[in-house]
Amino acid sequence: MDRSASFKFSLTHTICPLAVTLVCLLLSLATESVSGWLEYHRTQLVNGEIWRLITAHLVHLGWGHLTMNLLGLWIIWALLMNNLPWQRCSLILLLITLITSAALWFFSPQLVWYRGLSGVLHGLLIWGLLERLKQEPLLSVSLLLAVIGKIAWEQWQGPLPGSESMADGPVVVASHLYGALSGMLVWLIGSVRFANNRKTSD
Repeated sequence: MDRSASFKFSLTHTICPLAVTLVCLLLSLATESVSGWLEYHRTQLVNGEIWRLITAHLVHLGWGHLTMNLLGLWIIWALLMNNLPWQRCSLILLLITLITSAALWFFSPQLVWYRGLSGVLHGLLIWGLLERLKQEPLLSVSLLLAVIGKIAWEQWQGPLPGSESMADGPVVVASHLYGALSGMLVWLIGSVRFANNRKTSD
């Protein structure tokens, strides 16, 4: 694999992470009432405010939370997703976002509210590592095991030490689990579709 090529970014390939960054930055400048209108909130979702399933992942608890998530977004994109067309990147991001929100709704009924991109980032990371399995199996498997270990630790012991202070508030570790599973599901769907298309063309 030509590693140097993987770091040659084109403008069209940066549209997806750049758009997410700009939206998150703009929303962080908004008032708390606006952020509250966009966050995942179970009661308001029951009342039909379904846009929160998407916008919840774009608002944050504070600048520390936002900075951590945007750094994570660009690192994941630069290492694993920078060769994707922006349309495919956007579709993957949207699917992981919706599936993560659906999982929060169905499997964490006790969760009243949620903000942040970290769940989706775990999904993008898992998707990217699975996508790289054939090209770099040793590295991909090693990182996948590390991410799985992190998520398992969080489900057992709670947030990693220091993560809540850096995020300016509580860390919903369930979102990391659901995001990771969402990324795996989206990758599996894409792999099955690709395999079926190859059979059809053959």
